[in-house]
Formats: sequence, C-alpha cells, structure tokens
Amino acid sequence: MRKKIIILFIILCRTLLLEAQNKSNFTIQLKGFDSYDKAVVTVQHLDEHADVLKNETELINGNIFPLEGGVGTIKLDQVPNNFILTVNLYSRGTRYGLIANWFVNNTDSIVIEDNDSKRNFDRISINGRGSALYELQYKLDGIVGNRITYPNYPTTLDYFTSDFARSFGYDRAVDMNIEVGRLINETGFDSNCKKWMLTNMFYKIYTAYFLKPLILSFVSNDLERTRAIKDVFNQFKSNYVNGAVLGNMKLSTDYMLFYLLYSKLEATFSEENKVEYQLHKLQTDFKGESLEKMAYAYLSRTFYQVKGADRLNILNWMISITKSPMRLAKLEEMRAIGAGMPFPDFELTDLKGKQWTKNDLLGKVVFFDFYYTGCGNCVTYFKNKVSKAEEHFRKNEDVVFVSVSIDKNFEVWRRSVESEKYNSEHSLKLYTNGEGNNHVLIKNLRINGYPFPILMGKNGLIETSDNVNLGIASSSAETLIKTIEKSLIH
Repeated sequence: MRKKIIILFIILCRTLLLEAQNKSNFTIQLKGFDSYDKAVVTVQHLDEHADVLKNETELINGNIFPLEGGVGTIKLDQVPNNFILTVNLYSRGTRYGLIANWFVNNTDSIVIEDNDSKRNFDRISINGRGSALYELQYKLDGIVGNRITYPNYPTTLDYFTSDFARSFGYDRAVDMNIEVGRLINETGFDSNCKKWMLTNMFYKIYTAYFLKPLILSFVSNDLERTRAIKDVFNQFKSNYVNGAVLGNMKLSTDYMLFYLLYSKLEATFSEENKVEYQLHKLQTDFKGESLEKMAYAYLSRTFYQVKGADRLNILNWMISITKSPMRLAKLEEMRAIGAGMPFPDFELTDLKGKQWTKNDLLGKVVFFDFYYTGCGNCVTYFKNKVSKAEEHFRKNEDVVFVSVSIDKNFEVWRRSVESEKYNSEHSLKLYTNGEGNNHVLIKNLRINGYPFPILMGKNGLIETSDNVNLGIASSSAETLIKTIEKSLIH
C-alpha cells in the first residue's frame, strides 16, 4: 500500500512538473498605440518550418488581442521555453508589423509603449522582465529599417568591389551585417538565441539590401548589365551562401523570402526554363511538410508573375502534394481566378457616386488597372503602357479601360484623377468605396501588389492576369496591345 502511494505521489509530481513546464507566464502590455484596434500574434516553434499561410490567415486563426484606447495585453499559454514571435497591429483592416520573427522566452513580461512614432514605430520604449533581448532586436530591426545609424567599416572590408556593385551601394549590406554581428556577439545571451538572431538578421539584411535591388536592376536586352549582375551574384554565392546558410531549412518567413529571391536569380542565369528550375530546386531542397510550405510560399509570391499555363501546372502539382485542408482550400481559390474562370462580381463607385457592377461591363473587353495614390510604379506603368494602349483602342467601342483606386480617402482619389498621372479622361475611374485592400474584389483577386492589371473578356470570364501578357515586364506597350487584340477575337 505504501509503495503504491509513493508511486502515485511520483506520478503526481511529474504531472505537476510537466504542467508547470508547459504553462507560460508570457505577457506583453501594449501602451500608446492609439491608432490601432487589435494586435495579432503568430507563434513559431524553433523546430517548426515557417508557414506564410499563417500570416495570410492570422485574422481567422491567429491569436487576436483587442486594443482599447491604445492599450491591450498579449497573454500566451502553452508555449515552449523559447519560440519565435511575430506581432502585427491592425488599424481599420490595414496591417502594420511591430515585431517580426523575434526570439523570445516564455517567461517574458514586457511593456512596449509607443511614444508618438512618426514612421515604422521609430519611438518605441521597452521595459520589463526579459526586455534586454527585445531592445536588442528592436535595435537590429532599426538598422535594417534605417531607424538606427551604424558605422561605415574600412574599405579593406569592402566586399562588392565592381563599379556596378559600388553604384548600387551593396557594401552597405556588408556594413550592416558586420554591425549586427558585433552587437549580438557582445551580449551574454545563450548560443541558441545568438545563432537565431545572427542567421535571421543575415536573411533580413541581404534580402532588403542585396537580392531585391539586384533583381530590380535588370534592364531588358542589356547584356552587359546582365553580366555585371551575374558577376556580383556569383561573388555573393562564393563568399556567403554555403550549406550553413541555405541549410537552415526550419527557419522564419525571412528565410523563406531570402530563399525564393536567391533561387529566382539562380533561375534567371540558368539555361533551363525558370519555372521548371525553381520547382526542381524546391523538390531537391525540401521534403514532406517543408516542401508543401515552401512551395505554397513560392506560388503565393509568384502567382501573377508566371504565365497562365505554368501557373495552372504549379497549382495542379501543389494540390497533388498538399495535405493541409486549409492550404488546399486556398489553392482552389487560386485556381478559381485563372484564365477562363468567371471574373468575380463587384460593386465599385465612380466619381459621381454611381455604383458599377460586372454586369454593366459585359459584352466588352475590359482592362482593369488597380492602383493607389503615391505608387510610383503605377505612374510608370500607366505612362509607358496603359496610356499608349488606351490611345491605340480609343475608337474601339468594344474595349473599356477601367482604373480602380484602392485609396481609402475619397478626396485623395479625386485629386489623383485630376493629376492624370494614373489614368486618363478616356478611362472609367472607379473606387473601392474607402475599403482599400479590404474590398471583397481585392480579396477575391488575391491582389497584394500594385499596379495590378487584369483583363476580362466579353463573356465575363478572366482572359489573363499574367504580368507578362499585360506588359508589366515588357519595355513597351506592344505586349499589352497584342493581348487585348487577341481577346477581341475570342
């Protein structure tokens, strides 16, 4: 009997110990965030591959904490000792990133106060138990976000030595990375924490200040420029990218973006088909659930950048390997907005307050151009492509050009129309009724970047939403004009 009591006591102690280990006292108090109505939190375990679907569905499946009068408390239970935290704040449906992939502890009790920030939460104060780690990561992100100044290291440390590289200031990324390493290694945090921060900051820095600008620096039909870009990229590969960098498969969404941009550049310089190259690389580098998550990230990012046939092939392949019911549902939504599928119904308003619907435009080939005021690429696309296509079809009553603004303020939209930078007097100008990116048409079309063009045929079906066919990537308006002419024949 006594032996049984002892055994039961041991079991009880183990149970209580396990519950204590799983129980978390993690809290973040938010103060001074008067412009926001809620905080949404995403938790990633250290042994878990990141998933962009969590970000896409955080308002449905995330941890949501209300803010009232700028004040709120984030409380998380049943989280591991260390985990990766992302906190987004929302204001009228628009998301603003406060914390992006920070290494934290489940015993942290933090107070974060916004002291009238002007941009990118540039006036934040952090206090409480565990605050030193938060202050450091806030500072590290501030280096990337240009909130914090950092040294220019001696020219002997300069890495990108070509004239082309210097013209783009790629050594800036090197300076940032050195400074980040110095700040992290000076701390007394444990090795796992340091390793996470060092690696993830590498991805943040070289994505923002190397890979993205390198991709944007291509000029059509400029072989000399392409060779210069390739030389700089090969320098980067030989000195930085090795198994230690690309081998950390179970990392953050920052890693995922770095990987996708890196493989896009590799594909650009490959003799293979770009889409086939990237899909083969994904299948080589990832397996199982990791492949499913990475492939979805690739498709979600490139959905409108690949041709319709390639997009459909990717979708069908992804559906065949996907086990997550939620991801399968998202893939079916993507397939529903492909060429030949019904254009979504909508209600949009013109300058006089008239409501326009899809039915009002049936029987016409309709070119939609979505934009927002202040979008420089939108101005360029209209000036170099859309305006020329409008002039080409000006006397053709079977073609309608529709300019759709996602501005939330009516007066801002009205002034943008008057400026004639985004549209012309010949187009139908519509407005998402102040709902911005929350308008149902924006969500149904999965628009996440601007300008966004899409073509609807006379029968109300989607003709194409490919950036290639609609002239985004071309040097002239000819591609867009030919695409519209082809739709008139259907």
